[in-house]
Amino acid sequence: MGKKKPRRFTVEQKLRILEEARDPGTTVAEVLRRHQVDGTTYYRWERQAREGMREALKGRRKDRGAKDKEIERLREEVQTKSRIIAEVVEENLGYKKGI
Repeated sequence: MGKKKPRRFTVEQKLRILEEARDPGTTVAEVLRRHQVDGTTYYRWERQAREGMREALKGRRKDRGAKDKEIERLREEVQTKSRIIAEVVEENLGYKKGI
């Protein structure tokens, strides 16, 4: 007898199974049997979903702070390049006047 190949589920399938198990009047055991999912796997998905939601909710502040820092860095870079361009243009105008 061969070893059973583990079944792969897409993210959409996992979410559907998690949501289905929360439906009123449905037990987790019924859903797991119907989709042939092991209890350990289901509860791992549930934990991962909770952790993902937690990160998504708290991560926005981090992302916003990182984005703000990146925007500020880019502004400074643009200002520096603008000053350099202004200096080069000024030098070029000085050379043209001297010719």
